[in-house]
Amino acid sequence: MRKLISSREPVVLAPVITSVVVLLAVYFLLPAIGSIPLAAMAPIILQGSVAFIDVHEFQVAWRSRRGEFLVMLATLVLSLALTVKEGLLAGFLLSTLKTLHDIAYPNLAVCGQVQENWRDVRHFPEGEQRSDTVVVRMDASLHFVNARKMKEFCLRALRLREKAGDRVLYLVIDAKSVNGVDLTACEMLNSLAELLKARNQRLILANIKAPIASSLASAGVQQAICKFGGQLCLDMQDAMAAISSAELGWNDAHQRVQALIQSVATNRQKASRIAEDCRGSGSDTPSSKVCHLAPHT
Repeated sequence: MRKLISSREPVVLAPVITSVVVLLAVYFLLPAIGSIPLAAMAPIILQGSVAFIDVHEFQVAWRSRRGEFLVMLATLVLSLALTVKEGLLAGFLLSTLKTLHDIAYPNLAVCGQVQENWRDVRHFPEGEQRSDTVVVRMDASLHFVNARKMKEFCLRALRLREKAGDRVLYLVIDAKSVNGVDLTACEMLNSLAELLKARNQRLILANIKAPIASSLASAGVQQAICKFGGQLCLDMQDAMAAISSAELGWNDAHQRVQALIQSVATNRQKASRIAEDCRGSGSDTPSSKVCHLAPHT
């Protein structure tokens, strides 16, 4: 049997043979097992449970992610104290709450230029900052749970720079970590651009990904930001060029973003037509036709 299961050709028989052996064991041995006292079964159950406890993973979680360690520990304790069902349910709920907490309180940073990159000035104090510009970054997507916190952080960063004696004219949000926006975030960006306009300042969103640019344009955020003197830019180079070159850089950045948004719309229309053709013909969508239609970010 070992040769049969280990050989390459009939290896598909291994699950079948295993299932048959298990069924036979359950059918013939279950009455005998049922007569064994539960106290005698306890060591077997404990031995099987201990094998699923990976101490190394607990050690790694303690050193790197204390929040995940607490979730793991709570799941283990509740599983031992109650039942596995209650432990898993508690672990699921705690993991969900932790995820919401991470989204609501993301890493927020004021950035400075280090060569060609923009880095957190707390970790790179040598980062260069323009006297008329504040660059901020949020390492998460913009959603209703963190939109207000992002707005408050931007305004606080502006106040601190102004207290230091700088005359800030531009607030640049580095959106390279933003992979999604919801309606609350769109409203926040609109109100932030309007508030900055009243303070004679401009809002610039840089490092915008193609789907995000398309979503902002569809929601009217791009038009609102431009109305209040702001701009969307594909990268930080465009943002700095727009600040340095006034209207010339401003127009170039606007045209590049418009071209990107138009490209996303065109690709979506092509993908929709191909999907309709495939449904009409009753065939599966060819991967070779779809792969090249994905919008570039």
